[in-house]
Amino acid sequence: MKRKIILSTLISMMVIPKMSQAMEIRQEPYTYQMAMVRDITTNTFVIGEWASSRKMVCRVAQVLFELGSAVLEPMAAETLLSNLKQCEAMNMAFQVTGHACRLGPEQFNQSLSLQRARTVARFLQDHGFTVTAVQGRGSRQPVTDDPREFFKNRRVEITMQPQRMSRMTQ
Repeated sequence: MKRKIILSTLISMMVIPKMSQAMEIRQEPYTYQMAMVRDITTNTFVIGEWASSRKMVCRVAQVLFELGSAVLEPMAAETLLSNLKQCEAMNMAFQVTGHACRLGPEQFNQSLSLQRARTVARFLQDHGFTVTAVQGRGSRQPVTDDPREFFKNRRVEITMQPQRMSRMTQ
C-alpha cells in the first residue's frame, strides 16, 4: 500500500506541470574532496528546472603542496585542469594566492608561499588561462592550527572572476 501511494505521488508530481516550466533529469559530474588523498569525480543525477542558460556553480579545488616544496604534483595539476575545464573557465581571470604552514621561519614561509603561487600561475598561463594577480601570504592565514592537519595550510587558493583586468601583478 505504501509503495502505491509513493508511486502515485511521484507520478502526479511529474504529470502536473509546474507553472509551464519543463523539468529535466540530467547526469552531471560531481567532485568532492576526500580528506588527504585526492578529489573524486563521479556522475550523479540532477533533477531540476530546465533553463536555456544554466548557471554552473564552480569551485576550483585548492592545490596542496608537500612540506617545503613548491613543486606542482602531476595528480594535482591534472585535477586542477579537469576542474577548470568542467567550469568552462577560459573566459575567467584568476587571482592566485600561496600559503604555507607555520613550520619554519616566517621569511622562508613567505618566500615559499609566493613560489607556490607563481608555480600555479605559470601552470595556468601555460594552459591558456589568464592570471591577474599572484601573491604569497606565508603562514598568516592558516586553515587549521591542528598539527596533524598542517598539510591543509600548504596550499594555493585560486579565485575566479570575470575577465576584465589584463595585467599580471607579482
